[in-house]
Amino acid sequence: MRNFMQMIPGGVSAVVVLVLASMLLSIVPGRPQMWLYPLVRQAMQFKIDYQTRDMPAKETPHFIVKYTEADADMADMVAKAAEAAFEPVTGALNYAPGGKILVLIYPDRQSMKKAYGWAGDASAMGFYWGGVIQVLSPKAWMKNAQSAEEFITTGPIAHEYTHLVLDYMARGNYSRWFTEGLAQYMEYRINGYEWITAGNQLTGQLYTMAELTADFDELPNQALAYRQSLAAVRYIAEVYGDAKLGQVLNYLKAGVKMDKAIEKTLGLDIATFEALVNQWAKGTMKEYKQAAN
Repeated sequence: MRNFMQMIPGGVSAVVVLVLASMLLSIVPGRPQMWLYPLVRQAMQFKIDYQTRDMPAKETPHFIVKYTEADADMADMVAKAAEAAFEPVTGALNYAPGGKILVLIYPDRQSMKKAYGWAGDASAMGFYWGGVIQVLSPKAWMKNAQSAEEFITTGPIAHEYTHLVLDYMARGNYSRWFTEGLAQYMEYRINGYEWITAGNQLTGQLYTMAELTADFDELPNQALAYRQSLAAVRYIAEVYGDAKLGQVLNYLKAGVKMDKAIEKTLGLDIATFEALVNQWAKGTMKEYKQAAN
């Protein structure tokens, strides 16, 4: 059997496809861009599925989990976690993608990082890309690699599945800060998990909403950018209610841009929204010292 890296598309080919897709989408205005986007995503999904056709797979009602022989004993755990995330996420977002979702298990961090020429955080346990959820084998990071409960509550499945559902729902029409905030909010809502560090306290200098929108992945303090994105989504859900968060999602689904979706839903311009989120977060959300106690 071919090794894992040979089964999935190489970094160069993936970059070429993404560049071509970006060029195609950039020349198509407004609404047509939203129906072209799913076609590009579907093409990438078909390619990944084909490239991994020789991998053993475990099917569940909503997912297909592919893995290497080294992770044969992890397939059930990952499949269980995926199914555990399905109802809470689709129920909260009121949307379920059609068909079965492909989940790939990478045996180690190196193969996960190199598969698509990805230069993400070395500590990441998974990512969503091209209609496919990709996760690091529990063996590579969990203290007890046989604990399904630990993987469900602290693993990346709920987070990455939220990315996927939003991507299918809004057809790419969302900001990076919003998809990361929503994914963290679902983790918080389902498992009570928050990413809190000494470096992402909300009481100090914060990024502006303009910075989060334009340069999310390039901001030097990624932990703070993620924490602020969670704060923004939690503010909408907890201050205005889940119905308002759902309204934002519906506007995005209809093709309304991010800032305008918030303005139309909450009656706030983005500057006022930013100020209110920051004020609320500083007085409401946990900080590092509090979480450590």
